[in-house]
Amino acid sequence: MTVITDTLTDLAGAPEKDPVFFSTYVIRDKSDGSAIVTTTTHQYLPINGVITTGNLEPGPARVRIGMQTYAIEIPDWGTPIRLMPLIEAGLPVLPGDEIAAVRNSGGVARAQRITESAYLALTAPDPETLYVVVED
Repeated sequence: MTVITDTLTDLAGAPEKDPVFFSTYVIRDKSDGSAIVTTTTHQYLPINGVITTGNLEPGPARVRIGMQTYAIEIPDWGTPIRLMPLIEAGLPVLPGDEIAAVRNSGGVARAQRITESAYLALTAPDPETLYVVVED
């Protein structure tokens, strides 16, 4: 389960007062397979511009701020994480920003997040997989 937090302000720096809404767009299994995650929407009111969610189930989700809805992927993270990087990760690359995007120049067929112990246990790591190794 993951807690998401971030500070929201308007262009003038005034703290946001409107709620932020989180939901998933399809029913799915919980990450541990113990239950079904439904599409119920949860709202969180900013306190002095800061939103902090309760524990959210990792996986695909939506967040609505004002009239905009963003697709995000909630990671399984032990400490609170910021919302903006999750939003940015789900945004398309705009034509003017193409040079900032990472391009596959060949040799990488997939990327996989893997724990350090799981990576060390691999007897023959796939040469076409880019492993992103995280602490256990």
